[in-house]
Amino acid sequence: MHDDALSTRRNDLTRRQLLAGIGSAAAVAGAAPLLGAAGSPGLADIARMLKVDPKYAGKGLTFDLGAVYPITGPGDIYGAHLSDIPKMAFRQIEAMGGPTFNLILKDNRSGDPQAGAQAVRELGFARVPMMLSSYVADLGAMLNGIKLYKIFSIDGSGGTSIFGQSKPYFWGSIATSPNDALPGMIDFVHQTMPNAYTLSFVGWDLGPLGDIVAKDALKYFKHANMTLGVAEKAKVGSTDFSANLVKIKASDPDVVCCVVYGEDVGYFMKQYALTGMKAPVIAFTHSIAAQQIAGPAYEGLYFIFDYFDAERPPNPWSRFFIDEFYKLEGTQYAPDYYAANTYEDCFTLWECVRRVLKKRGDPQDGAQLDAALRDDPNFPSVYGGDANTVGTISFDLQTHSVKHRPMTVAQFKDGKVTPLAHFDIGGADFKLLPTA
Repeated sequence: MHDDALSTRRNDLTRRQLLAGIGSAAAVAGAAPLLGAAGSPGLADIARMLKVDPKYAGKGLTFDLGAVYPITGPGDIYGAHLSDIPKMAFRQIEAMGGPTFNLILKDNRSGDPQAGAQAVRELGFARVPMMLSSYVADLGAMLNGIKLYKIFSIDGSGGTSIFGQSKPYFWGSIATSPNDALPGMIDFVHQTMPNAYTLSFVGWDLGPLGDIVAKDALKYFKHANMTLGVAEKAKVGSTDFSANLVKIKASDPDVVCCVVYGEDVGYFMKQYALTGMKAPVIAFTHSIAAQQIAGPAYEGLYFIFDYFDAERPPNPWSRFFIDEFYKLEGTQYAPDYYAANTYEDCFTLWECVRRVLKKRGDPQDGAQLDAALRDDPNFPSVYGGDANTVGTISFDLQTHSVKHRPMTVAQFKDGKVTPLAHFDIGGADFKLLPTA
């Protein structure tokens, strides 16, 4: 398929998935209802669950907050999606007696390091104290600026990865992918595919950064006595995996790991189906965009990551978030983990603001916000919990990544997502579900 045709298809997909929901939502954003549906919690209930103290909630204050997202480029479908979620969260926060957050949106052009570096400079010059990040601080290019300008930052769509761990003022609220999922993946393969010993990979070409991720990943396979067939690299935003697939097929793998993200998974699966290979494919993300690009070729795909299961909300805050998402976006598409993480990150930032205010500090100081997280790295979460209690996200003070996170093995089967196993980071508490 020619580049022009691919571009047209991508734009059509973006319009189908997002503009119908987000465009119409934008027209009524200021009047979006903030009360839960019948039987669901409302704002007052959520405020109690989040233990919001009105004395330190920040009512009447205004804070600048940066968001560096893929507004243009191959990931633009997610940029439009992500930039809408904070606006919803901030309306809720203000309605709960919190401050006004002034969202300053910047474009990293879907993994363009120069764009990311420029964005963080602009936020630094403007003395913006806090930021929502993506693409692991735009493939590392923003990390020096985050440190220099002391911008307290959370990446909820890329996390810290391995190469972004332990960096000053930078935190990841999503499991490190694929590394955090690999022990659980190995357990699943051993228990359900006992004759699978050889794995081949295709992953994003991140240069030396990708080598850091791969080196860490290989230790898991060595420990599990699994053999690596080939490790192929593809550019970020790739739509053509034909050369990679020739080498993967020649390696005759028992399992294929697809370590690319976003729409790239859809293009890979569509082309994989044409190779005649029968080895199961495991990805580390799932999205409606990839599913629609792949079409029938998506059927049977396994994925393993911290999946947000909107069909089975685990706690009251999850239900509230899902209700509000559908009011904003429409009910055609369920909120994915990008949406859930972004939403949750906004409340994590607000809690850090509240902690600083309680100490009579200055929330305009990124260093004080960072210290507030370090004081207690546990925050309310839309993941985990139970019917009466919100979940908890815990940050590791050494790596700056998540210490605990519910992880899921699932398969796209008969046109829907079917969970097969649950575990925690590092494969802890691995458990096959009865449907597996």
